[in-house]
Amino acid sequence: MTVTFTSPEREPYLVLGQEIMRRVYSEESPEELNAWLSAQVRRLSGAGHENARLSWEESFALYEQIMAKRAALAALPEAERKLLTWPWASWSKHLDPLEPGMLAVLAAGDGMGKTLVSECISEHWAKGGRNVVFLHFELNRAIMLDRRMVRHSGITRRNLKLGTLTTGEQDERERADERLRSWPGGITYVHCPGWTAEKALAEVRALIAAGQCDVFVIDYLEKAAASPSQIKLYGQNVYERETSDVEQIKSFSEQTETPVLLLAQLNKVGKGRDFADLDRTAIRGSGGKTERANVVILLHRENAESEIVHVRIDKNTIGSCGSFTQYMDAARFRLMDVKVGG
Repeated sequence: MTVTFTSPEREPYLVLGQEIMRRVYSEESPEELNAWLSAQVRRLSGAGHENARLSWEESFALYEQIMAKRAALAALPEAERKLLTWPWASWSKHLDPLEPGMLAVLAAGDGMGKTLVSECISEHWAKGGRNVVFLHFELNRAIMLDRRMVRHSGITRRNLKLGTLTTGEQDERERADERLRSWPGGITYVHCPGWTAEKALAEVRALIAAGQCDVFVIDYLEKAAASPSQIKLYGQNVYERETSDVEQIKSFSEQTETPVLLLAQLNKVGKGRDFADLDRTAIRGSGGKTERANVVILLHRENAESEIVHVRIDKNTIGSCGSFTQYMDAARFRLMDVKVGG
């Protein structure tokens, strides 16, 4: 008998097949594979997932609990809410705070300021009391910390690199350190060149277990290495591999209820587009990445020297989309809203 699946029905089995291949090639023990596979078979058959069902009558009781929790949160002082809000009013006009399990994708071409923007967002969250994990595949720690110091002290990176600060600059550096240390939250920087997405997520899982991760940032997806199982499954098809990485990241985010900000590159066509023609199809391997995203944010500058940044909220499952303009002070690694009027 031949069974024909529609796409939604087929997807869980395709995901399961890919995960079986990944686990086999990762050399898990037969005992571990058997336990995991048995659990997956029970899940697909519906066994052990009674909690997945929510009856009509139960939905009202649950919603009362949800609304009571929201009311209790709203009654707290703003500093105690620890919401994952956005640093700029222009973003907050369209985007609600990032919620548990949500995936936000921030995409731009080379040198357009993806990392700078993600650093500003991460520091805003840390200042608001959240524990942020920043996984950086490219920039080394000295550069990351230099950029942070420039942003918060005004000392040029050239002077910081020379290591011969004036007395005034040294005082300002110490004041900046004191301000940063006073934040109720913080950032754990994870330098992971050459890591696979799987290894990066394992590090995040450990930090979540230690109570040191409320949200994580990946800078940036295309720099993750292929795992042995991905090489066997996808060969040289980097788009399929990156889609697999997004699938892993999104599933992890949902399972752990930990939101994630994922940085991504534009494709060759997207890099050459004017802002008016830019949309999420310009993201490298766009279909497999953006369909799992709750939010897609696009950045565009005319060139690497331009101070004007065009921002487009191109996908937003819980709010509105729209475009606006910001100002980038690249020398100080800062992004600001453009002031209107006097």
